[in-house]
Amino acid sequence: MHHPRHILEAIAARSRWIIGDLRRRYLAASDSRAATSKIPAGERGLFIDCGSNLGQGFGFFRRRFRLDAFDYVLVEPNPNCLVALEAAVRDTGHPERIELITKAAGRGPGTARFYGLTELPARGTSDGASILKDHNSKFYEASEHTALEVETFSLSDLIRDRRCTYPVIVLKIDIEGGEYDVLEQILETGMQDALSFVYAEFHSQYMTEPPRSRYLEREQAIIAGFARHHVPLRLWT
Repeated sequence: MHHPRHILEAIAARSRWIIGDLRRRYLAASDSRAATSKIPAGERGLFIDCGSNLGQGFGFFRRRFRLDAFDYVLVEPNPNCLVALEAAVRDTGHPERIELITKAAGRGPGTARFYGLTELPARGTSDGASILKDHNSKFYEASEHTALEVETFSLSDLIRDRRCTYPVIVLKIDIEGGEYDVLEQILETGMQDALSFVYAEFHSQYMTEPPRSRYLEREQAIIAGFARHHVPLRLWT
C-alpha cells in the first residue's frame, strides 16, 4: 500500500514534468516562428542537433523547425546508435536535407575516450555516454577498459563554415558534460553571433564533488556569456 505522502510526491513530480513539457513545446514553437521569419526568400536555415542519440530530440525539433525551411546536421559519435539514427533520417522522406556526423563535438580534430557504454542500463545505446569521464560520476564510475575511442571535431569550426551558407543557425546541444568545452569555445571564437537560438542541457547535477562545483561555475559563466551577446540560451532537459 502506498503512503499518502508518496502519492502526493508522485503527483507533484508528474505535474512538474507536464508543466516543463508544455513550456518546452511553447518555447520551441515560438522560437521556430521567430527563426523562420529571419530566413530570406529562397534560402534555408540550419538546425544542428549535437548529441542526437537515437533521434529523440531530432524527432521533437523537426516538427517545429520543419524540413521545408531547415536543413539538419545530426552529431552522434556512438556507433551503436547509427542504425536507428539512419532509419530516423530515412523516415523523414528528405534524407538529402540531413547530414550525419559520426564524431564527438569537441575543441578540435583528434580522438577521445567515450565512456558510459556499458556502465548504464541502456548499455550500448545509452543517452548518458560521454567523452567527459567525470560525467554521471554520481551514478557510476567510468571504466577505461570498456571506453570506446572516437574521433572529435570542432563544433565552433563547423558553425564558422556553415554561417557562410545559412543566414539562420539553431543549436541544440546535449552531449553529457562535453557541452562545457564546446560552448566555451563558441564564446571564445565569437561564433555565438552566428546562432539564433541555443538549446542546452548541462550536467553538473549528475556529478559528485569536487568536480560538480567547478562545472557549475563554468555553466553559470557560459549562460552569462550568451546573455551578454543577446543570444537566447534555453535550458533544455
